[in-house]
Amino acid sequence: MILPVLKKTEVCEDMKKEKNTEENKTSRGKRAALMTGKVLVRIFAVVISVVIAVMMVLISAIYIISKSDTKVVKDLFVTTMIDTGALDFCARMFISDEEVNNILARNEIIVPEGVTDTSKIVVGVEEEDPERKKKKEEEDKERGIVYDEDGVCLMDIKGRTYVGKALIIKDPSRVKVAGLDKYGDGIVGKTTEQMAKDANALAAVNAGGYSERSDYRTGGIPEGRNESGFVIINGKLLWGNKNTEYEVIGFDSSNILHVDKMTGAKALELGIRDAVNWGPILVKNGEPCVVPTTGTNVGFHPRTAIGQREDGSVILLVIDGRQSHSLGASYTDLIEVFMRLGAVNAANLDGGMSSYMYYKGDVITSPYMLYFNGKRTIATSIIVTKLGE
Repeated sequence: MILPVLKKTEVCEDMKKEKNTEENKTSRGKRAALMTGKVLVRIFAVVISVVIAVMMVLISAIYIISKSDTKVVKDLFVTTMIDTGALDFCARMFISDEEVNNILARNEIIVPEGVTDTSKIVVGVEEEDPERKKKKEEEDKERGIVYDEDGVCLMDIKGRTYVGKALIIKDPSRVKVAGLDKYGDGIVGKTTEQMAKDANALAAVNAGGYSERSDYRTGGIPEGRNESGFVIINGKLLWGNKNTEYEVIGFDSSNILHVDKMTGAKALELGIRDAVNWGPILVKNGEPCVVPTTGTNVGFHPRTAIGQREDGSVILLVIDGRQSHSLGASYTDLIEVFMRLGAVNAANLDGGMSSYMYYKGDVITSPYMLYFNGKRTIATSIIVTKLGE
């Protein structure tokens, strides 16, 4: 077999063709990359323009609402923004601090005078009186309250704008405050789920307020609505001071829930065993608090709240909010739920992105988490111990 012999010029020509082909491929690659880059720059420019336009529209809307002469509109805007916590700066963009404070003051819930009347709560009296026990069980059944083998009743709660869960605990001594080993600057909190698991608890909800930073690694410093934070666990004052007055939500040594403004010294004097501060108070000594008909009445948010019935049983309530399946609840909605369930005293706890209920190893409500992945680390939670522990 005789192989063809290529001349030197033919070899050179082939090499030139291959080189040209490679150069063409490289050139086409560069042109494609350049075109892709231009397209991405244009897309980025369009996105930035849209974002700026949206921000300008939002800022304009905030300005118009802030300068509105319609009290209801302005009150609704300010109370809603303040209630969100993370967006409270929007309320102060074009409205002075003095006016914001005046709006909040005129929308504050009106609480009946007097302190918590502990005589209205009689823990365990039905167990000693069979006739009264039977009557109570019939009344509870009408309300849909039937306790399971764990001594709790889990209920679905529904309203016009919200869904949520209510957990009713028959024995109030099982309801306690869980917190951190220590509080202060540089301390990161725990999630409600973490606190429940650490305590081997049956259930838990978030409790009082806390400081927050931009990265949402928060919870090291407890806070109240209008004052510094306050925490009592197992009868010890872990945060706060004896001379400051707080909105105290907590149980005394007789397992009666107090919802009062009091100093730290007064709380210790009353034998408060577990407490946080937040608010507002929703039901006091069997009387529903009066909600103004402007901003506070129509602010729909995720909510967490606690109440106690005449027999001492405790109601833990969590409402989903700011989501497609549940817009949220107003203070009026919370009051209506507590009154329907027979609460003698009740108070609002911290809400928003902190609100959710943990039960038997799972989170059974839908936390609203807009800005970050994972649940918020917080300062305190309300836990329910397992039966017999």
